[in-house]
Amino acid sequence: MKAKQSGSLYEIIIVLSLLTINFAVFMPTLNGDFIWDDKYFISDNQLILGPNFLKHFLLSPYGGPSGFDENSLLLGRAINFYRPLTALSYWLDYKLWDLNPAGFHLTNIIIHSVSAVILYFIFRLLGWNSLLAFLPSLLFSLFPPHFENVSWISGRTDLISFFFASLSALFALFYLKKQKFFAILISSFFYLLSLLGKEVAVMLPFIFVAFICLHEKNIWKAGYKGLVYLPAFFIWFLLRRHALGPVNLETTGKTIGDFMSTLGFYVSRTIFPFNMSITVDSQYVFDNKFYFFTGGFFLLALLLASIQVYFNKKNWFPLLLWLSSYFLLILPSVIIIFFPSTVSFVAWRFLYYPSAVAIGGGLYFLRKLLKKDLIVSVLVVILACFYAGEIYPRAALFGNDEKGFWLGIKNSEREDILARYNIGFQYLSLDEKKALEIFQRILNDRHHHMHEACEIRIYEELAKYYTFKKEFDKARTYFDLLFQKRPIQSQHTYFNYAYFLALQGEREKGEKYIKEMLRLFPQNHLVLIHTVNFYLLLNDYKSAFEYIKKDYELFPNPKTKRFLSEIEKLVENKN
Repeated sequence: MKAKQSGSLYEIIIVLSLLTINFAVFMPTLNGDFIWDDKYFISDNQLILGPNFLKHFLLSPYGGPSGFDENSLLLGRAINFYRPLTALSYWLDYKLWDLNPAGFHLTNIIIHSVSAVILYFIFRLLGWNSLLAFLPSLLFSLFPPHFENVSWISGRTDLISFFFASLSALFALFYLKKQKFFAILISSFFYLLSLLGKEVAVMLPFIFVAFICLHEKNIWKAGYKGLVYLPAFFIWFLLRRHALGPVNLETTGKTIGDFMSTLGFYVSRTIFPFNMSITVDSQYVFDNKFYFFTGGFFLLALLLASIQVYFNKKNWFPLLLWLSSYFLLILPSVIIIFFPSTVSFVAWRFLYYPSAVAIGGGLYFLRKLLKKDLIVSVLVVILACFYAGEIYPRAALFGNDEKGFWLGIKNSEREDILARYNIGFQYLSLDEKKALEIFQRILNDRHHHMHEACEIRIYEELAKYYTFKKEFDKARTYFDLLFQKRPIQSQHTYFNYAYFLALQGEREKGEKYIKEMLRLFPQNHLVLIHTVNFYLLLNDYKSAFEYIKKDYELFPNPKTKRFLSEIEKLVENKN
């Protein structure tokens, strides 16, 4: 009895240690703000801020609709993301914390910490003792690329999905241990929830079937058991199709070589997750021959292990299981380079899932090689210290407001082209010359596959910037460049051009663009808010009040209500 109590106490200490370590590393993020995509998905998301979230979230694109008219809904479906449980978690945070970003950051830390604890119990079910099961959980907690998942509020998609996937794995292992069929049914249910968090979980049943095959020594029996996951997959697939419509068959034109380089990047950075940038420049990855050959070497190793197992060399099966599990978990994040809706072709956060397999398998083979658990433990603790030194300053960077975050990145040339754009944007109001230098370097990088998109963004931003500085000649130069680049502009450009005309006293010309946007998107939140701002620029508070009132009727939320009250006061004061 004393031994059992001692063991339980030991496990409690380990669990508390994991929680403490995770909170210590990521606590600085609590001072951070909503950054980048956080505004689109949370602080400006009318679905989350409005009263009808629970009615629509399960059948809405991730991020929710920006409008209810036909054209707005078509734009929403073009996003091609369906992650309702992640959206639900943001809504729950909003109900609990309002729009205090500290609460959202805290939720990220809690989910990551609990997942590390679940991972500990997974390794206990695999037969590892308490100390050894602690080691992969520790490395997972501190794995440097996870700074993006935990520190960035919008990185939560992988956290939510992995949390339910780890529960699914836990019950699948419990089934293998106890042979209780209800356990695999529960595993299937958590698999569904993981898909509703993020689609990256789609390959999990293949890994579970491989484990069942290893345990029961019967591939047909294992495959039969794996069918229990099919209903969960089809429920997710049908819900997703209803929310987004048919799958878009267009591609980005990326090549198999780009696929190999992307795979090689993830493999190499799983092995060596040090000296990382804050974002990943996908063009650098695609052009890197080292990553290309690393990807090829990984696939060759996977093929070799498969051949050995095929010829009944059973001692190769653990290696095949390890390599194939990693490949299946990273595959969804690699093939997104072919999808036209993709913005982040390569990102650190995509390593969240496969890192758990890589760490667990790596420690398994290290133990077999060294055969001394004490030596393995010492090496892991040393590695964990290096991991902590890499992840902490990157996590701490997210403990700033948006301007402080982007300006806190010291070497902008290492960053993704979109990150460099954001850094330049933040410098505009502080050091215009430096901002223009950053923008010019982006414009000169014509080889980059996202050059055209960033070129448009830069021209849009500079046109808007000089419009509100009332340097109209400079603003017109950039508007001319935009209209030369493409015949049809974004909502952003049309409204900025309307502001430009209004500030020069050409109200009627500006209103033509406003009315056309309202005709195309009559029930769109962003269009209505831009319209309100247009009339505020003209001191036409009555018209501004008319449109903010319409926006509040369509998208009722406290933020819009405050704006409505402010404009109503302006109308009363003018009268």
